[in-house]
Amino acid sequence: MLNSHPAHFLSLFLAFQQSVGASLTRVDLHKRYGDFSLHEQRDFGVEGRRLEGNIHVPLRIALKQQNLQSLANQLLAVSDPHSPLYGQHWTQAQILEAFSPSDDTHGVVRDWLRDAGFHDSAIKLSYNKAWIEVDGATARHVEELLATEYHVFEHGDEEHVACHNYSLPVHVAKHVDFVVPTIQPHIKLSTNNDYVRNSLQPRMAGTSIIRRSSSIAPLPSTQTRSLTGCDKMITPNCLKTLYNMSYTPKATDKNTFGITSYFSNTYLQSDLDTFFSNFSPALVGKSPSLVSINGGSIELDPTSDVGEDGWILQYSMTLAAPQNVQLLQINNPQIGERFTFNAWLDAVDGSYCSSDGGDDFNFDPQLPNPLPGGFNDHSCGTVKAPFVVSNSQSFSENQFSEFYRQRQCAEFGKLGLMGTTILYAAGNTGVTGAQSGYCLDDNGSMNLNATNFNPNWPASCPWVTVVGGTQVKANASLSSSMISTAEEVWNQEIIPGFFESGGGGFSNQFPKPSYQENSVNAYLSFLRRTDPKKLQNFNVKGRAYPDLSANANSFLDIANGTISIDSGTSGATPTVAAIITLVNDARLAAGKKPVGFINPSIYSPAFASAFNDVVDGVNTGCKGLQGVRDGGFRATTGWDPASGLGTPNLGKLIEKWLALP
Repeated sequence: MLNSHPAHFLSLFLAFQQSVGASLTRVDLHKRYGDFSLHEQRDFGVEGRRLEGNIHVPLRIALKQQNLQSLANQLLAVSDPHSPLYGQHWTQAQILEAFSPSDDTHGVVRDWLRDAGFHDSAIKLSYNKAWIEVDGATARHVEELLATEYHVFEHGDEEHVACHNYSLPVHVAKHVDFVVPTIQPHIKLSTNNDYVRNSLQPRMAGTSIIRRSSSIAPLPSTQTRSLTGCDKMITPNCLKTLYNMSYTPKATDKNTFGITSYFSNTYLQSDLDTFFSNFSPALVGKSPSLVSINGGSIELDPTSDVGEDGWILQYSMTLAAPQNVQLLQINNPQIGERFTFNAWLDAVDGSYCSSDGGDDFNFDPQLPNPLPGGFNDHSCGTVKAPFVVSNSQSFSENQFSEFYRQRQCAEFGKLGLMGTTILYAAGNTGVTGAQSGYCLDDNGSMNLNATNFNPNWPASCPWVTVVGGTQVKANASLSSSMISTAEEVWNQEIIPGFFESGGGGFSNQFPKPSYQENSVNAYLSFLRRTDPKKLQNFNVKGRAYPDLSANANSFLDIANGTISIDSGTSGATPTVAAIITLVNDARLAAGKKPVGFINPSIYSPAFASAFNDVVDGVNTGCKGLQGVRDGGFRATTGWDPASGLGTPNLGKLIEKWLALP
């Protein structure tokens, strides 16, 4: 990342103009610090006009956290079933003490800013010690500091400010993750010299909604355990039969289960009650507990489509009943239906918040927003993380910068270290990230002719648990064969020529974690024997996903008062979340702690019998290879990137986890 920077930029450091708030004498930074190196760059393809030098720039510097190299070992120590520290999760205070940037890092960056002429009163350290904010800096001053130039780019009717690259002294760079505002393409300056993010429109990969609406008719409310008809339409009883869900919760007052939601028009109580009256009558009149994040609220409009959260709640509440379900309702001020995952991470960890300069305005909104009419609040550490958090949205890994991915992945690891199970959907587009058929070319760009598989985010982070998709085989029944052979990989033709299936693949950014070495290497050996050409299309050394799967096909639900059928890993993920919640209940009732980060356990040989191995089917591939339908990964015995370890057996999982400390 640190490459030599052209020498002519260094001359910018030799002649500073008067600094706002500075009273120290500037030094020759080049002589004191030696070489400067390129830290980040982005090619915008166009050259806008130069930003006026007197515009104030709210400079924020993300400091490198200490001891992150030990995070993996610390997390595995409390998550590996063979570890003597299993289940001994950390507190928030222990996390801050262990990973906050070091005093040396603070000193190096502060001295650099002082040498640049900034007064101590202008240099502010966030309470979590992770960020330094510099007040009163002008665009010209920051350009000199970072050896760069700010330009104004036209974006529709708006003007956005960014630089193509910036450099840091080599000695300073090793203490800095990134600096904002710099290469972020969506920073908008306002008349009061502040700025606000106008976010990207990332493509969401969660639910593929397939609506077949009609007037309400009697629903299949039988409580008998059977798979009859489950190949055509899934109900809660199908899932309970498939996954051996006969456990009755005993410790609901000690347990917590959360669903993230990014859209305010999210469910109708009347739809919940209609569904509950057929499948869980005791829940009629019950609602999820609203946990407001950044002012999130339920704004119900019976005349509009409420989207996927309605049916996610119908199933998660029914499967976990009578466990209360929290709805982590996230408001997205300034960015409408665009979102990132940092909003809920901010809410459960105040040390991660942008109110202290924490988020990256390339992707996240500025909160509080000082502009007229802006949202003047921010949920920072106001929410206690539930023991299980289900997330039904995902993106493509290449949409985010390396620094952003690394910081977010580390945050997932910290939450796991504190005992939270974080589940994310694998997406609905096979090996193509978040856009069906679009793989990556050799330059890392997405297009329909590309042949390199396009990993999903955050599925590629090794510290989350990723849920893929299956479907019930045609005419499957309890009497036809063992229940473990009733499912195959979800691969569904939505319209002629357009298929959706559970995501799966290998990260281009994160290496394969130790907990999945044996399982994934066994699959790679299988692929070398059976389809060696496919090894050219992905990073064989990358973190592999999904970790496990559940049904993603044809959920019967109620939407806007009508019967509907929905498919997607958005349904598979809360199903698994409900199962882990029930495991936690059994452990809490036995006086034990929640399971936290589950991956080291589920990949261990002792847990193999707790999964139904899915050995049939294939997920979708690149348009530029064999076509979308059959160009992905095929299921086989053991772990595979089409179905993970298989689908869960709750009864056996409870037995396995109760045997652990």
